[in-house]
Amino acid sequence: MAVQEELASHARYTKISMLIAPFFQDDGKLLLSDRSIDELDLLDDPNGQPLSPGSALGTLPPGTRLRIERIEFPTAFVVAQRVIYSPRFNPWVYLVPAEANAPAVQLAHGKPFILVLRPQMTTRDEVLAEVDRYLSRDDVGLAYRALPAPNQEAILHKTLLSGIDPTQVQMAWGYPERIRLDEAQKSQVWIWPSGKQQASFSAGALVRWNDHGTPGGSAAP
Repeated sequence: MAVQEELASHARYTKISMLIAPFFQDDGKLLLSDRSIDELDLLDDPNGQPLSPGSALGTLPPGTRLRIERIEFPTAFVVAQRVIYSPRFNPWVYLVPAEANAPAVQLAHGKPFILVLRPQMTTRDEVLAEVDRYLSRDDVGLAYRALPAPNQEAILHKTLLSGIDPTQVQMAWGYPERIRLDEAQKSQVWIWPSGKQQASFSAGALVRWNDHGTPGGSAAP
């Protein structure tokens, strides 16, 4: 109830380039994800393998203004009302475009975007921190739109360019799971879940990366 009162009806800005996809077998909603479709592990099929929600339908750039309609927690009653082939046991954030003429309106087709949060959060602070990973009170779009056009295009399509800074990498790929620091060399390596994506920085600039087996920069990290 505290989280609902704090966030419901408030506007937020996407921090990351967010993919839009079908919401598994629930035709009344759309999935909003910072991860590539082949990395999602929100729902398993009967054989225990990750079930794909469907092909990506579009992308929202960083700084897209969305309104939080509500946050829905997986109580027994709520889980019973949800479509079986959906991530029923996770909290869901219902989001709708906050601006009538924004491109997000055309991508939404009148359906809410669902941001699926991690399960088993037990406190208000945990939920708010999880929401803050994806949605900002500040307009991230100001920094995004100030970038050169090639950088904006790369971030929108969740790809990287040599020389970009860590903030731009976060806009494209989201937050890494682990960071390896080498203070003597002024370098660091970012590693995302499952190790399918890695990025290496030197003196604050991206020099190498590996995106699902495809290297970029001088060599794969």
